[in-house]
Amino acid sequence: ASAELRYAGSDTLEPVIESAQIAFARGRPGYKVQMQATGTSSGLRELCTGRAALVGASRAIKPDEVKDCATANVQYVEVPMALDAVVLVVSAKNNWLKDLTFAEVASLYAPASSGKLMSWKQVRAGFPDIPLRTSGVGIKHGTFSFFLENIGLKNFIRSDFKDFAQHSETGSYVAADAGNIGFMSLGAAKALDGQVRILGIDFGTGAVVPSTESVLAGKYDKLARTVYLYINQPMVTKSGAQDAEFAKTLVTDTEKMVNFAGLIPLRTLQYQENARRVSLAK
Repeated sequence: ASAELRYAGSDTLEPVIESAQIAFARGRPGYKVQMQATGTSSGLRELCTGRAALVGASRAIKPDEVKDCATANVQYVEVPMALDAVVLVVSAKNNWLKDLTFAEVASLYAPASSGKLMSWKQVRAGFPDIPLRTSGVGIKHGTFSFFLENIGLKNFIRSDFKDFAQHSETGSYVAADAGNIGFMSLGAAKALDGQVRILGIDFGTGAVVPSTESVLAGKYDKLARTVYLYINQPMVTKSGAQDAEFAKTLVTDTEKMVNFAGLIPLRTLQYQENARRVSLAK
């Protein structure tokens, strides 16, 4: 029952794949997809070299990656899976920080803040004089590029930024100290409830706490995004019958798995369109 399918890419989408696998394996003991969530860029490289049939991405594939896949004659279909938001979190031990302005968020991570913005009292009058430490996933992750680009930093970040391979590692780091702050997927933050706390961000009209409601209402749009699954259809259909069936469930039962993973479902019409476009018949 062991799967030949391999998932690579975004750890933002990894919980969706894992929840699908758990449900799928209930009637198929031993079935397990090979998982390697090392980031969007790494995953799309695996897609375009034919090493992974299922690739999660927290951003759309870029033109140069499209070209790489075409050069290698890799055929894939892009499947929008869910809405997500990049959120800022602090430790549950932190009882004084509720929200930040958009300008304060940018200043926290700006290269110019390296060695200079080192205490929370420097961020805003009234904040305590405790060491400030920033964190998040590293440059291989679509979340890293998305966050920096959308706060105006264009992939440049302070030199003392602590980077991690997984959102869960960022969460553990943040949870350990009230002075730590990190960025991560909304779904990952929800999974760490009780250890970390999600901050509101004031984009200019008052603090907005990221949630299903605020994202769908467009109130958190500067840091909201769509996440995708890329499927190498020929590779899947050449695999075992169970692998093809599993991949099909990812497309047909998406909304249920997205809810389980703490992400925000797309419109039902989008999921219907996904099912229409993806052909995984053996």
